[in-house]
Amino acid sequence: MKRKLLLLPTGFLFLIALGFTSQVSVQRVGAEGATRETQPVYTTPDGFLLGPAVHGAYATLVRNQNGLTTNVHTTVMSGPGAYTVWWVIFNDPASCQFYLCTFDEPDLVVNATGKIVPSGGVANLSAWLGPGGPYSGEVIFGDPEPGLTNPAGALIVLVVRYHGPAIPGSVPEQLTTFLGGCPGGGAPCVDEQLVVFPGDCSGDCLDPSKL
Repeated sequence: MKRKLLLLPTGFLFLIALGFTSQVSVQRVGAEGATRETQPVYTTPDGFLLGPAVHGAYATLVRNQNGLTTNVHTTVMSGPGAYTVWWVIFNDPASCQFYLCTFDEPDLVVNATGKIVPSGGVANLSAWLGPGGPYSGEVIFGDPEPGLTNPAGALIVLVVRYHGPAIPGSVPEQLTTFLGGCPGGGAPCVDEQLVVFPGDCSGDCLDPSKL
């Protein structure tokens, strides 16, 4: 399951190489060099490949020297229950060994936030991440210290994951751990949606000639 999560960026980044155009909107906010980015939210129909965009869904990311703040506004697909968001961090995408970090391991994969989403399916999931934490839940890959080292330029992937209906007595685990609510590590849990913020890969490293 951990390896499957780490493969999530591969499908997205491969599609960029085939001509995907980022819909990122970047604005300067505040007086300390902060930026605000907006990206669509995409389905991931087979667990790692990028699917169609979720109608009306979007995610924002505010970057400053102290860290990252995100909000994912989306319609969930798997029904009411427990949902989590996971940070997948590539601190220096420009130095990746392969095109757009496709086959590189991320520097950090960590729980961002979790929420019980009721019937109706509209979720607002917000989180903050700073260098070295603190972390809201499980770190499943990478060194938590320093963890995030390049808030301004890191390639950020957000994974929205379903953990099944809320289980009395197990909700905290469902909202903070990768396998919470997943008997044997399987169904009903599924990686449902993806968001990607390219960071420093918005320039030359998006050039298909570098394949």
